[in-house]
Parts: sequence; C-alpha cells; structure tokens
Amino acid sequence: MYDGNYNLRSITGIIENDQDNIAMSDNQITLRDLTTQDLDAVVRWRNDSNINKYLVNREKTLPEAYAWFNRITNSSNNLPKGIYDDNQLIGYCIVGDIDKKNRKCEVGVIIGESRLWGKGIGKTVVTELLKYCFEINKMHRVLAVIVKGNERAERLLKSMGFRYEGTFREATIINNQFTDLNCFSILEHEYK
Repeated sequence: MYDGNYNLRSITGIIENDQDNIAMSDNQITLRDLTTQDLDAVVRWRNDSNINKYLVNREKTLPEAYAWFNRITNSSNNLPKGIYDDNQLIGYCIVGDIDKKNRKCEVGVIIGESRLWGKGIGKTVVTELLKYCFEINKMHRVLAVIVKGNERAERLLKSMGFRYEGTFREATIINNQFTDLNCFSILEHEYK
C-alpha cells in the first residue's frame, strides 16, 4: 500500500510492447488491463462528487459503465488500463482515439482514490503513457482534454511539457450546466 514515503521517481518504468500493451511495475504502482471486475470501483468514483466534477465521461450506473467499457475495449483505437497500488485498483487511464495514420492520440488519467492525490502517481502514469505513445508507437501528437477548473490536472500537464491549445466552450454538461473543456497537447519534438 502506498504510504506517502515511497519515492515514485525510482520507478523503472519498464514498458513492454506486446500487442499494444503497457506494463509498468515497481512492486507497488502497476498498470494492467482494465476488466469488468473493475467497473464497480469506476462507478463508485463516477458517483463521488469530489471526483466526478472533473469527469467528461459521466456514466454513473453499472449498466452504463458496462456499455462504456464495451465501447472502449471493442475498439483497437483505445487502450484502457487499471492503475493498481499493491494490487488494489486506485484509478484508471487510457490512451484513446489512437490514429496511427496521422500519428496522434489522446491520454486521460483518473486517480479515483482521493487519499492518493498529490502523491505523484498521476505524473508517474502520464510519464509511462507518454513513453508508450512517443517511444513505442511513434506518435507525433498527444492530446489531453480536461474540464476547465481542474487546476491539479492543468499543473500536471504543463509540468510535463503539454501546451494549452484552447477551450472547447460549453462542450459538455456537468451537474446540469454546460461546461468548458480545456485542450492541451504535446508534440514529439517537445517530449523530453
């Protein structure tokens, strides 16, 4: 279990390319396939007001989560992964909308266990996703779209070299109100 004392910078970040698979393990934080058994936790997070105020995907029931899961896993353009801390699911991430012809994709990360926010896990996961996108799949552009006001995510993206591109005005509905989405991207020559 992550106790706040572990130095996440020591993660080796081993990436294996096994039919578009990501493997990252440090004996504590691990990325592995998201499964239907993980959907109860996904639904719990999506119903948590501290978390869902920043979520674009708003499926809040188990049947809706199954439909979302089937949609993303039945497409070769999406690679969803569960984020595990000592074998306990603490979040999920995705490399989505993979467009190999135009060498671009989108990434997203949700740390569902709020007690682990601010511990560097999100940064570690984004680092591994960028390695996968740029080093393994030779992407040219990686996009991240976040709900306007998600300052923690914005700081993380900017610290990793993403640049603000603009705002999709009133692009989604959250809590019955139209909400803006902010768009960030990083290009292969900006990737460090």
